[in-house]
Amino acid sequence: MATPVALTALSPREAVADALHRCLLGIDSNDRELFESGCLKDESMALVIGPATVEGWTAISEFFHKVFVLVTTHITSNVRVELKDGADTASLTAHAIAYHFRPEEALKPEDTSYTASVLYFIDLVKHSGDGLWKIKRWEIKILWTTGDRAVVYPES
Repeated sequence: MATPVALTALSPREAVADALHRCLLGIDSNDRELFESGCLKDESMALVIGPATVEGWTAISEFFHKVFVLVTTHITSNVRVELKDGADTASLTAHAIAYHFRPEEALKPEDTSYTASVLYFIDLVKHSGDGLWKIKRWEIKILWTTGDRAVVYPES
């Protein structure tokens, strides 16, 4: 079943949060189109993970290639949206637990995963073309991890 990009009857705050939900559902369901619908696909987009910053859509898209080959589950909570009435910019924060498995190990009884607890700090813009909110800056603050870091970072 195809997941729709645009949902009907969302409140303005739900529409902002939906950009994050589209990205994460796109990653977890291996739906690149859904993931990309939540991103500002230009060179002003930035992804910050700890001390590392990936700038521009070209580099960010390449970075996510290694995530899309994995089996993942991202669980978010405590989503808070800052949005002024009528504004075309917004921000949000959220907690997330992200589970990452190599496809060949996803159903093994022993744990071979890499799990991270993170805080998201996200700046968004309302896209004039399709009217959807898009992530412009996505900061991922890692709080703790467990498991095999090489699942996500093979060069580690």
